[in-house]
Formats: sequence, structure tokens, C-alpha cells
Amino acid sequence: MATFKEQHPEFQRLVQELMLLREHNRKPVIKVNYQFFLFAEAALVLMALERFLRMVLQAEATDLDTLPTLLQKATSKRLNLFQFEEPEKRDQWIREIKDVRNTILHGNYEQAAKQAGCATKEEWFETQFPSELESLYRLGDEIVKHIDMETGKPRKAKP
Repeated sequence: MATFKEQHPEFQRLVQELMLLREHNRKPVIKVNYQFFLFAEAALVLMALERFLRMVLQAEATDLDTLPTLLQKATSKRLNLFQFEEPEKRDQWIREIKDVRNTILHGNYEQAAKQAGCATKEEWFETQFPSELESLYRLGDEIVKHIDMETGKPRKAKP
């Protein structure tokens, strides 16, 4: 029988492309002649995270679910697939992820700048966007680590 990972080659491809983009975006080069693909990286992080949640949730994930509702289901006490490091901040984390997702998806950088206290969207791109992208990536990576890629089930908690 195929492993969870083998059953989802599309996820493997998303992760492969994401890692190539991350590697490219982190190469030390002269900034003037360099093209960072942060939008592409952010979009792939969001796609990979949503795809992974759908894979893990299986029938629990509906066509109407979005990333925030998938996160709510996956972190629910009923399913208990994984928990945020600080469970009391669950709703706050989901709201922040939703805000980053909506900014990327809807292209509303002015609102993101205003919410972050930046004077312009350019300031937001320089000071906030890269760190928000990195936080989103780390969260997605942490979520994936909670699931055994052989079985698709939560890993046993360490004693």
C-alpha cells in the first residue's frame, strides 16, 4: 500500500517548487540586479498549506472551506490533528494567517500597510512582508512536522 506521501505527489511538487523559490530568494547577490520572487513564494506557501490541510482532513474538508476554516477544523479539540505552540492564541494565529492570505489573494497592500502602522505600501513591502512570509512558512513547516508522512496521522507527542 502506498504511503500518505506517495498518495499525494502534487503536494511533493508544490513543496519542491517552494523550496526552489526559497533557495533563489535567499541567495546573497547584488540587490540592484536581483529579482526576488516573494509573491510567488507567498502564494506557494499558502497553496501548500491549504493542500496539506485538505490531505490530512480528507472528508472533513469541504469545497466551501478556506484556509482559515481548514485551520479551525485541524486544530479543533474534536479532531485534534495538531495544536499551535500556544493553544490559547489559536484564534489569534488563525486570524493573522487569514489576514496575510487575504492580503496576498486580494492584493490589498494598502490595507496591510495601514494595519501594520506603515506610512505606505512600499514601507510595508520592505519592513513587514518578508517577515510575514517567513512566519507563514515556519508555521506551515511546523504543521507538516506534526503529521507522519508515512501514515498521514498525527505523530505521537513526545513525553
